[in-house]
Amino acid sequence: SFIHSTASLYPHVTRARASPMPSPASLTPLRPHAASPAPRRRAIARTASANDAQTRANAKKCIAIVTGGAGFIGAHLALALARDARCARVIAVDNFDEFGPYPRAWKRANAAILTRAGTCDVAEVDASDSEAFERIVCDAVARAGDGDGGVDVRIAHLAARSGVGAAAGDAVGATVANALSTVNVLSVASRVNRAHGADIARVPRVVLASSGSVYGEASMTADGAPMASRVGDGTDHPTSTYAATKRSSELLAKAHVATHASAGAGGVSVIVARIFTVFGPRGRPDMAVWRFIKQLTSGARLTRFGNGQSTWRDYVYVDDVVDALTRALMVDLPENSDGFEIVNIAGARPVFLSEIIAACEEACGTSSAVDELPQRPGDVGGTYGDITEATALLDWTPKTTLHDGLRRTVAWWTSPEADEYRNVE
Repeated sequence: SFIHSTASLYPHVTRARASPMPSPASLTPLRPHAASPAPRRRAIARTASANDAQTRANAKKCIAIVTGGAGFIGAHLALALARDARCARVIAVDNFDEFGPYPRAWKRANAAILTRAGTCDVAEVDASDSEAFERIVCDAVARAGDGDGGVDVRIAHLAARSGVGAAAGDAVGATVANALSTVNVLSVASRVNRAHGADIARVPRVVLASSGSVYGEASMTADGAPMASRVGDGTDHPTSTYAATKRSSELLAKAHVATHASAGAGGVSVIVARIFTVFGPRGRPDMAVWRFIKQLTSGARLTRFGNGQSTWRDYVYVDDVVDALTRALMVDLPENSDGFEIVNIAGARPVFLSEIIAACEEACGTSSAVDELPQRPGDVGGTYGDITEATALLDWTPKTTLHDGLRRTVAWWTSPEADEYRNVE
């Protein structure tokens, strides 16, 4: 099987308590740590000098752990990192559950692609399982080596109960998958850092995947045009369980960074990526682009929620999202950072539903009649993200146009590679 349990992936990393390698909890007593104001300069935020910048850019930098690694964005990210010269190894962690928008067979097809990459391991572990996830991280740290001569371990936390519908149908499960897993990932990272007791964190960075839905209903100009949501805008009025759990995860991460300010105290820096509407090959089957392409290529009638002009989304191609997340994992934070940053990852352009349907029809080379259905509870009217912070911190802007991305998606959908996905319900 291409899916490995923790026991088969790492002989000394198992679900059993007996293990030749002690966990961080056994190495260092877990003492309560008093909260203190986060300093403006953090020990784990270092900026490369002009003399060594090129050397560090070309060197191995990390072992990357990607939770949710068999999902849509997670699998694309894990594969890109496996091909990135800066990554010594990639570990894709996923629980392969049957909840949310992904069929289990779909995730297993993604995992098969990852294992063929050669430098990516797949571990069937739930990110909210503290013991199992800690063993994954401890093993990665052991592989990485100690001190400046080794690489560190960086975590992209994408594991979640994705989508408005899936979260609304199981609010408790969504809270565990989205919020509790975030607490667990950060707690494990800090325990490992404290256990190693160095001035330099062994797990210096967690990138937390959040959502543009945390902004709630988008603002409008006086003449009715969509306004872009900025990082500093209010997030106190979520319209769905999914958005609420994502915002909760952000706040928990912010509190964690403030409480564990230095490497010696288990410090880990966090970059929150508020990701807007992502599309591309192997995309989520509950998303509009996926449904439209499937319906158009099969000759079926299109289903549209609303009249096509009442809702809009900010679409961003999956390769551009992967680029942003990779930069977030690797970037050195500025000296004045408190170790917690938020960026919007978006196409930076609102696209009305009628426009995305027309664009999908153009990419597929066909059209179809449309059946209009009522808007779904919890769906926001529109999303549209300002990417100023992502450009400044990550030197990132999206490169793929909507039309180019749709053409690539349709090309994949009609290729033999999509056979394992096309007929899975």
